[in-house]
Amino acid sequence: MIRCNGHYSFLLSVAVVIFILCTILAGDLRNWVSFWTNSSSKFPDFGHYENFTHTLSDEQLPTNDNDRRIIAIGDIHGMNQSLTALLNKISYDPQKDTLIHLGDFTTKAPVEDSLTVLSFMESNKVLGVRGNNDQKVLEWRAWMDWILSQPGGRKWLRKVDDHWSDYELALEKDDMSAFDPYPSSMKKPNWGHKVPKGWKPLGDHYRVARAMSRSQYNYLRSLPLVLYAPAGHVFFVHAGLLAADPNRIATHPKQPLSHWPSIEQHEDDIPTIRKAQELALLSDIPQNHDPWVVLNMRSVRKNGKPTSSNKKGIPFSKLWNKIMHKCSGFHASNTRLGSVTRLTGQLAHLPCYASTVVYGHAAARGLDVKRWSVGLDTDCSSGGRLSALVLDAKSFPPGASWDPTFDSPFEATDRFDAEPSFPGAVKQHTFDFLPSATNSRIKFGHAGEARIISVKCH
Repeated sequence: MIRCNGHYSFLLSVAVVIFILCTILAGDLRNWVSFWTNSSSKFPDFGHYENFTHTLSDEQLPTNDNDRRIIAIGDIHGMNQSLTALLNKISYDPQKDTLIHLGDFTTKAPVEDSLTVLSFMESNKVLGVRGNNDQKVLEWRAWMDWILSQPGGRKWLRKVDDHWSDYELALEKDDMSAFDPYPSSMKKPNWGHKVPKGWKPLGDHYRVARAMSRSQYNYLRSLPLVLYAPAGHVFFVHAGLLAADPNRIATHPKQPLSHWPSIEQHEDDIPTIRKAQELALLSDIPQNHDPWVVLNMRSVRKNGKPTSSNKKGIPFSKLWNKIMHKCSGFHASNTRLGSVTRLTGQLAHLPCYASTVVYGHAAARGLDVKRWSVGLDTDCSSGGRLSALVLDAKSFPPGASWDPTFDSPFEATDRFDAEPSFPGAVKQHTFDFLPSATNSRIKFGHAGEARIISVKCH
């Protein structure tokens, strides 16, 4: 009897263990089936916009050191040889110079070249912002990590990878008409629903995302969308920013440049006043904290909506300069800190100090230099040039930055001084690059100057 009881106890224990294992396996299977067949499953955040704006310290952007420079480079798009040529021409010194890229430094070139540029940026901890193409690479990599975390995801992703050879063959033959970007396994309902709508696998963004290292991905993810330098009163961004909400008149109380900020500061503390107002440009204008806008905007339509079109709407840089030209400085504005009641209608002057935006993205407009904006995308990936803005102590005269008695003269035009001048200048202030136009001086900030340096891309 004792033997039987022991035998039954053993069988009961085995049955309990089997039951528990079956329950666990069934649960995993239900989760697996649910994940891959539920078309309404929600995607996690692939965008990672938590690091939207980064404020540069005085050390990161030195404005009064004659031995140090700030070098901002336009869209590189993986053109590693052109980047090397430009840095050599500038005599870039990583021990002294601050290098800033304006985004879109990957894709459009062979994957290996994009990875080489990415490796340079990551290993040297180069400052910069994300571009719209960099954002797509980041999102694909975040999606891949998500897929790999799901049951069966690793095996499925390998099947997708096997389709690369077909893509490369079509690319080599320069005939993509017969190439199906979606592997057969991706078309199955239980798999295809896990690819966000509109995403195209196996393209440049996908391939760079799949090939880059974890540290390179972390670098890309660490990049902000906007770099703000209060010491120089400069914004660095890929596509652009707005100086006013286009849905309101410039003197509306909710426009950050229609009034001095409400801060408890002495009226002579111009640097603090300017910083508060410049930060308000980022926080109080809704378009300036919309990721799509700062990554893609080129123009603004008549209805006030930003667009990525070069042909429709008004170039954002024109709108930026229109507002900045109205900034009259503190002493000439006749308004007090926090005052908004004196301004009505369309005034010729606004109570503000002008600031500069440096950007890329608009390759069709070429080098686009206006009084308070510098566009540096000169279409390197299509055989154009790679351009850089070089700033030094001459770009930031002390009196223009923090002397409370200094007020910049009202500027009524978009004209700027360049020496030597660019041949082929047109009314829109875009320029055709010629061999002689590779090292030019421009006005920068209130009373400073900067250089534009470029190299031919091959």
